[in-house]
Order: sequence, then structure tokens, then C-alpha cells
Amino acid sequence: MNDALLPVESQRADAVLAYVEHVQDTQCVNCAVTLCGHLAVMNLLIGFKDAPRCLSCLSAALDRNRQELRDHLLAYINHQECYHAGWRWASGREGFDPNTLPACLWGSGEKAATTPPDGVGLPPSDTPRQLFANAEWDAGEMGCGDLVLELRARLQSINPGEVLKVTARDPGAPEDLPAWCRLTGHALALWRHPEYWIRRKER
Repeated sequence: MNDALLPVESQRADAVLAYVEHVQDTQCVNCAVTLCGHLAVMNLLIGFKDAPRCLSCLSAALDRNRQELRDHLLAYINHQECYHAGWRWASGREGFDPNTLPACLWGSGEKAATTPPDGVGLPPSDTPRQLFANAEWDAGEMGCGDLVLELRARLQSINPGEVLKVTARDPGAPEDLPAWCRLTGHALALWRHPEYWIRRKER
């Protein structure tokens, strides 16, 4: 592991690497396509840690365009060292230069969109009001893939349009939760770390 990483970031990177190593070469829960390590990183990031999918099935589950979702996930992965460590490891294992787009997800001559990472640089809400929450969840120090995995399940337990108030003390939450909401289509209605009000998408 990179000694330049902070201890917490190093622990996260180790957790990502362990997950990628465990999931690579398993099958998509929907269509049984064999998953590469890059897809393992994407599934962990988006909250499908317990039921990893191929890119087509993942984009269908999120009702997102396949290429757009892939490129947005890559932008976020490149911005977060813990996920990027898993991505580099997958590239090395699969024989790809870590500085190029892996052929397992990008076709010949295809390029990634040059959009900024979702949620990066988004300022905290300074709105003093609070939203009514239909449900609340204290996630404590939970972070990385475990936080979004549980968050996805919690949102599925409330009705579309309802609000879940999440208390997340993990230091990565101010970047992770806004980005996750943008990627999945849920609305981050209001936040001031460690409190986040997330409105479940309508469908």
C-alpha cells in the first residue's frame, strides 16, 4: 500500500483491494457475464457490493445511459485514491497500462467523457432550515462501499419522493454522498456534514 496515504485512506484502499480481488471473475447476478476488476470497483462505489452486476445490468438498474454512467464513475474513481488504487490493481492484473482506458469497458478508439467528477467541489449547504424526514438513519463512522450499500437498502425501504435523513460521520461522506446521489438519481436536498437529507427518486 502507498505509504504516502493517510492511515484512514490506506485502510479504505486496502478494503477496496480486498473486495476487487474477491469479486473479479465472478458473475453478474442478472446475466451471468464474468465481471472484471474494474467492474468490481464500480459496483463497490455505486452500492451494489452485495449483488455486483455487469455494466449493462448496472446501468439498467439505475436507469442510466451505459456510457454516461461508465464515464461518470471513472471520473469519480480517478478523484478518490481508495477507489483508484483498486482500479490500478485491476488494470495491472488484466494487463492494461494503468494510464489507459481498459478494453474490458471501452471499445477501440472510444474515449471517456471529460466531465468533472460528480459531487467534487460541491459546497456544503449553509441553509439553516431542516427538511422533514420520513425516516432517519445514523450511519456512524461507516464509509466507502458499506455506507452506500446500506444507504441503497434504506432508501428502498421508503416510498419514492420521501426523505431519509442520514447522519454520516465518515470524513469521506461530504464527497461520497453528493456524488452517489448524482450517479443514482436520488436528490440530495440539503446537507451540512454530518447530516444529509436524501429524497428518494420517483421511480
